Amino acid sequence: MHTAQQPTWTRSDRRLAAATAVLLGTSMGILSYGQPVLLKAIIEARSIPTTRLDLAASLQCLVNALAAAVVVVLCRRMPARHVAAGGALACAVAAVLLASTRNAWQLYLTMSLLGIAIAGCGTLVVSTFVIKTAHNRDRVLSVAFIGSSAGGMIWAPIVSWGLTAGGLAGAAVLLVLGFTLLVALNALLFLRLPPHPSVTEAPPADDGVTLRQAARTAGFWALLLGSTLLTLTQLAGVYHVLFIWQDSDIGTPAMPGAVVAAFAGIGRVAAELLLRSLSTVYLAGVTCALQTAGFVLLAQGGTMPVLFLGSALLGIAVGNSSLVVLLLTPEAFGLRDIERIAGTIYLWTGIGASCGAIVLGLLRHEAGGYRLPVLFFALLSLLAGVLLSQCRRRTPAKP
Repeated sequence: MHTAQQPTWTRSDRRLAAATAVLLGTSMGILSYGQPVLLKAIIEARSIPTTRLDLAASLQCLVNALAAAVVVVLCRRMPARHVAAGGALACAVAAVLLASTRNAWQLYLTMSLLGIAIAGCGTLVVSTFVIKTAHNRDRVLSVAFIGSSAGGMIWAPIVSWGLTAGGLAGAAVLLVLGFTLLVALNALLFLRLPPHPSVTEAPPADDGVTLRQAARTAGFWALLLGSTLLTLTQLAGVYHVLFIWQDSDIGTPAMPGAVVAAFAGIGRVAAELLLRSLSTVYLAGVTCALQTAGFVLLAQGGTMPVLFLGSALLGIAVGNSSLVVLLLTPEAFGLRDIERIAGTIYLWTGIGASCGAIVLGLLRHEAGGYRLPVLFFALLSLLAGVLLSQCRRRTPAKP
C-alpha cells in the first residue's frame, strides 16, 4: 500500500496548500488554459498561420525545460518565494509583450520569454519546496494541483471576457494583475518555511541518493522516459483539443479548455483520496489508461458527447499525471538531491514535450485530419503507462 501511516495534516500544511493552490491556479491556469484562448485571438488578428503557432508552442515548451536548469540552481541558493516572485513579475512583462505581437517572429520571441519566466513560478519550484517542507506532502501537492485545475476553469473564461471587453490589451491587463497579485505577492507572503523546528530545508544526509546514483538505475530511466511520453502526449492533446472541437464546429473557444480543466480538478480530488490506500505506481497506470481512452474518443470526434467525454478523460489524466510524477520521484530516490533529480526529469520531459504540439500538427497536416495522429498518441500514452509501472518505491537505508 502507498501509506502505512498517514502524515499529520498540520496548520502550516493547510496554509501552504491554500497558497500554492492559488499560485499554481494562476500561473499554470493562465499558461495551460488561458494562453491558448489568447493565442487564437492573436493569430486571427495578425493573420499568423496556425503552423507557426504550433512551432511557437513547441519552442515555449523547449525553453521552459531548458530554464529548469537555471531554476534548480536558484532554488538551491535563494528562498523559493524570491524565485517564484521574480518569475511571476517576468511573466507579467512577457504577457504584455505577447499581446503586442505583430508577426510570427515576435510570437516566437515572446512565447519563449514567457516559457523562461513561467519556469520560475510553476510546478518545479512549488513542488520541490512542498516535497521538502510539508508534513503531508501528498495531500498538500494534491490540493495545489486541484487549485491549478480550478485556475484553468477560471482563467480561460476570464481571458475570453477580457478579449471581448477590451481586445488584446484588455486580456493583457488581466494577465498582469493575475501574475503580480495572485502569484508574486502570494509567493512572497506564504511560500515560507513552516514554523516547526522538526522541519528544515535540508533533508537528512542518508535520506536518498544523488543524481549520479539515481542515473545508474533502470527505475530512473523508466520514470524519465515514461513521464516524457506522458507529458508529450498530454501537452499536445491540451493544445490541439480546441482545434479538434473546431474541426467538428462544436462549442466556443473557451469550452474545450474549461472541460479539460474542470475534469483535471475532479481527477486530482480523486487522486488525493485514492493515494490514501493505493500505490502511486498503480495510479500512474490508471492515469495512462484513462488518457489512452480519451485520445481514442477524441479521434472519433464528430459529436458533442464524444468530444466532451474524450476531453474529460484527457482532463482527468492531466490532473493526475503531474502529481504522479512528482510523488514517484521522492518515493524512488529520496530527498537528498531532490532538486537536481526532479530538475533533470523536468528538463528532459520538457524537451520531449516540446515536440508534442508540432508533431501532432504535422501529422494532422500529412494525414488530412486528426483521427490517425490522435490514435498514434493514444498508443504512446499506453507505452508511457508500461514504463511508469517499472518504478518502485525506495527502501530507506537503515540507520
